[in-house]
Amino acid sequence: MPMNRLLPCLILLVLCHSTSLAASKYEDSVKELAEGVAAEAIKMKKSRLALLDFVDSKGDVTPIGQFLAEELATHLLVAGELKVVDRKLLIATMAKHQLTHLDTSQAKAAKKVAKALRADLYVTGAYLEIPEGIQVTAKLIGPYTVYPVGASRTIVPKSGPLAALLKQAAAAPAPATAAVVTETAPVLSAHENELYKVTILSMTRQDDVIGLDLLFTNRTAHPVKIGCQLLDTYLVDEHGEQWKQNVAQNREGLCTRGMELNPKRQQPASLSFLAGSKPPTGPITLHYHETSPRADRIISLDGLKIDSAPVVEPDAPAAQESTPPTP
Repeated sequence: MPMNRLLPCLILLVLCHSTSLAASKYEDSVKELAEGVAAEAIKMKKSRLALLDFVDSKGDVTPIGQFLAEELATHLLVAGELKVVDRKLLIATMAKHQLTHLDTSQAKAAKKVAKALRADLYVTGAYLEIPEGIQVTAKLIGPYTVYPVGASRTIVPKSGPLAALLKQAAAAPAPATAAVVTETAPVLSAHENELYKVTILSMTRQDDVIGLDLLFTNRTAHPVKIGCQLLDTYLVDEHGEQWKQNVAQNREGLCTRGMELNPKRQQPASLSFLAGSKPPTGPITLHYHETSPRADRIISLDGLKIDSAPVVEPDAPAAQESTPPTP
């Protein structure tokens, strides 16, 4: 064969071999991750797993994270030693029980979801891009303690199916972010916990109604359902005088319908209270009784005044959080 024909054939052969080798390494790495997860589950005599979408280094669910979770589920099913909960069923059941993510604050919901799905373990995962490839860590989470009970890790090469996803992620424009409350914004009081931040922007009175404008910020990588108890969310002054919400005016409000707060996003909300014949004059506290995401959380936002100047004092009273006594 002439040299001018032989050279292209050799190049094509090398390229095919390289592609095949890369695909083989990719499959081997995912198989290694699945074998590690399976070994941990079998060691604990667990057989039915619920796999959540994997997240990136920021804690966000991405197409790459979803793909890696699906790949792991496929390899576990092919191995045949474990059962994996159907993804659509898992998502629907989590939504039903308002389970947004796995941590101790949502232990009750995690337990209900696992019981409904007959899942022995949850599997969560995270990935990190490093020079050698994509480092993937899968954790097995106990459904009753919501603590890790096992883990498996591998490095997946930046080739095969991942190559296209990585290329898309690099080319995608940065997602638009919601407006944030700056230091000069009118903030009267604020409270921050592990799931969200709530900020009171204004407090006004019109006729016999006191209105509060709030801003909720989701601090997590998962949707958070926000809701409060209508009759136990009220204003109170330093003498114990209370101003309740008007039931008729709050049928579609935060304490009845609630709201779904998307990951890393902000959303305004409002509360209204009956001023009555004796409206508040001095410092007021908002007694906020949460029903979701935690049913037992009470937040006290102090130092509120109607038509107060929108200035945040350095020594402004911090929001207090408490849990009501068990009856």
